[in-house]
Amino acid sequence: MNSVRSVRLFAAALTAASISAAALAGEKTAAIENHDGTYAVDITTEQGSCDRVYHWKISVAGGRISSPSDAMMQATGQIDPRGVVSVAFRRDNQVAHVAGKVRGDSGFGTWSSPTLQCGGSWRAARQG
Repeated sequence: MNSVRSVRLFAAALTAASISAAALAGEKTAAIENHDGTYAVDITTEQGSCDRVYHWKISVAGGRISSPSDAMMQATGQIDPRGVVSVAFRRDNQVAHVAGKVRGDSGFGTWSSPTLQCGGSWRAARQG
């Protein structure tokens, strides 16, 4: 009788472990999102003498960030599957580094430009 009870306890523990592992796998899958689309980006300067506010549109395809060819500054970078943003905006010899996070249809973060000696924050919203 003792061995039957042990087998039942072992089976119950194994079932609970399987359910927990499946739940964790579901959480990991849920954290990975597709961030493709067009975003309106509002950039605010909080340090330095750059213009106070900038507005841009960027595109994301396959996690890769780009800007329209006629844009004032060119954006290159990526949003990884977990929403971590890493972008550089370039114009002539000027560069701004952008970092942050995207969740769902919006994002936020910080930026800094060592060449312009400015920095601040940004917010983005997916369009359509």
